[in-house]
Amino acid sequence: MNSNQTLFDIRANPLLVGTYSDPLDVLADPVLSRVEKRCVLAAWASDAFTVGNNPWLRQLPGSPTAIPVGRILSALRGLDEEDDDPPPLSGAPAMRFPTLEEPKMAVGF
Repeated sequence: MNSNQTLFDIRANPLLVGTYSDPLDVLADPVLSRVEKRCVLAAWASDAFTVGNNPWLRQLPGSPTAIPVGRILSALRGLDEEDDDPPPLSGAPAMRFPTLEEPKMAVGF
């Protein structure tokens, strides 16, 4: 994280949560940084905002409508496409798939 970016906790900012009714509103907000937009959208997509018995819907407190989680995830992917930075390295070793040997030809008699 860059030194000019601050941590953003959606639970600590409940008034901000109720100001959005659509993921595009979050993306269009000129005040929020990309990190803050990602935080709002990721929190919105979480199970914490699931609507009753409809696991594919999410609704922020104070928002008049429920939104399909796919629209929220699409907005998150849009932010990912805007990122110029490469993904962080995890430090895990690369996973190698086993190589299969060519089958031996049967020798005819």
